[in-house]
Amino acid sequence: MEDMLTVGNVTAVPGKIQYGQWGALAHPTGHKEFFPIILAQGETAGPCLWLTAGLHGTEQAGPLAIYRLITEDLVRQLKGTIVAMPALNPAGLRTMQRDPYHASEDPNRQWPEKKVRPTTDPDRDPPSSLEQAYASLYKDIVASADYFIDFHNAWIGSLSFALRDRILYQADDTADQNRALELAERLDAMVKAYGHTVVNEYPAETYIRENLHRTASGSVLQKSRIPAFTAELGTGLVPDPAIIQAACAGTRNVMRWAGMLADDAEAIEDIRVIRPGYAVRRMRTPRVQEACIVHHRVDAGMRIGKGDVVADMLDVWGRPVGNGVIRSSYEGIVLGRTHGVYFYPGQPILTMAVRDGDPLTAPYPDTFH
Repeated sequence: MEDMLTVGNVTAVPGKIQYGQWGALAHPTGHKEFFPIILAQGETAGPCLWLTAGLHGTEQAGPLAIYRLITEDLVRQLKGTIVAMPALNPAGLRTMQRDPYHASEDPNRQWPEKKVRPTTDPDRDPPSSLEQAYASLYKDIVASADYFIDFHNAWIGSLSFALRDRILYQADDTADQNRALELAERLDAMVKAYGHTVVNEYPAETYIRENLHRTASGSVLQKSRIPAFTAELGTGLVPDPAIIQAACAGTRNVMRWAGMLADDAEAIEDIRVIRPGYAVRRMRTPRVQEACIVHHRVDAGMRIGKGDVVADMLDVWGRPVGNGVIRSSYEGIVLGRTHGVYFYPGQPILTMAVRDGDPLTAPYPDTFH
């Protein structure tokens, strides 16, 4: 931890909570957009934990978790520093839209990646102002962070869970592979300390194809090798108070694991936590085979077997389509239901946690080079 940590226009003061701004970008209408900063430092030196939220405008539980977490009482017990930024997409939060109106791409796919992209193509759009802001903020994060958590929301009614990325490494670099193994062990301990359901990310090929290495937590983890994960806090626009409380308890437990708090770990209560006894990863499944209206029969947290009926499949008059039901292709746990009931062929109706037999480290796929 730096003795005089400055982020944006605010400098940490031992024993205090400081509030400030990080200048993000300028709008053509003349006003400036900033990211709010909450900087809390204990009287005793220790690690630095970064907490971010509000990257997607429809996901508004994270800011509330940060506000509830950082209190004067916490700072009196704190060893080290918390840097919290609860609104990394102010335009989206104001309009309750996932993406900001001034940048057309997903803001959680615009963070720096390990691969260097060419910048000489005159026909390629340059990074948006928001992507440039995140690139600059990223430098501040990795300059001081020992640990990083990014708060999000998944689906209406979904479980609260920690999303754990695999650590990717260069296949021809033994030292990089060994570092990845060490980091994976540390990240595993960190997400277990959080105490919520733990779900692994997609396999490496899918992970890269969907630009998940360019999420905030993926970028910090893969590019700078800092333990980082995404905390999914269930419903977004009408946050669940029990999940917010459990997220605060889980984050304090991470701080205890990291040596930032000295008291006993808290039980994660009043939310459903699934511990299947084996590793699971997320998968969008099952998918409908023909256009239909879906009447779900399962809900988040339910365990289902391969072949179990999970939904009825109806036409617009309410009559059965095909054999009338959708069955699960896998054994697993329902993380959440896809929003809506009207589906086209190939669309998934659930996201499930299915058994994951792959290691927590993996080489970068050939497509990444």
